[in-house]
Amino acid sequence: MTDRFFPAMFLLGLLVSGQAFAARQDLVLSPVNTQARLHARSALTDIDGGFEDISGSLTYDLDRQTCHVDMTMSVNSLKVGSAVLRQIMLSGIMLDSDTHPVMRYVGDCRPKITNGHLQTELAGQLSMRGQSHPFVLSTALQFQGNTLMRIVSQGTFDQRQWGMSTLLHSVNPMVRVETVILMK
Repeated sequence: MTDRFFPAMFLLGLLVSGQAFAARQDLVLSPVNTQARLHARSALTDIDGGFEDISGSLTYDLDRQTCHVDMTMSVNSLKVGSAVLRQIMLSGIMLDSDTHPVMRYVGDCRPKITNGHLQTELAGQLSMRGQSHPFVLSTALQFQGNTLMRIVSQGTFDQRQWGMSTLLHSVNPMVRVETVILMK
């Protein structure tokens, strides 16, 4: 009986530990699976852009319903509608890509109950232009069964908090951002 008992318990232990491991998903962020976009309004036009050079990591734990994101965006990889707008966005009065070549967001998912409905926020720090400030994004987690497939986060920040110009009030100081992370 003992000869059969030990191998059966060993196999059961492997199965249980494998299930616990499967509940955690780790992902290396790259332009293949991650989009980071921004939208700003000015007196002349809307400004839509996206970063083409993104790196970092995401960890999602299904059992604990938690996630951790550490995402870096190369400021010089920002693409916007025109070369003139891009030059203004990268200049010293806006993102200042020469002095501050990267933006970084580090945050953690936290569940929140609002009016009886579960919502998720991504709460962390947005660093740009040499400053870090708290930044919370509303987040939608999309699943297929128990597998996380996609995370979409949206939020708005006041660019003046990081020392960016509103170009004599011709640019709305509120900038909307969206990130989409595909778990692939």
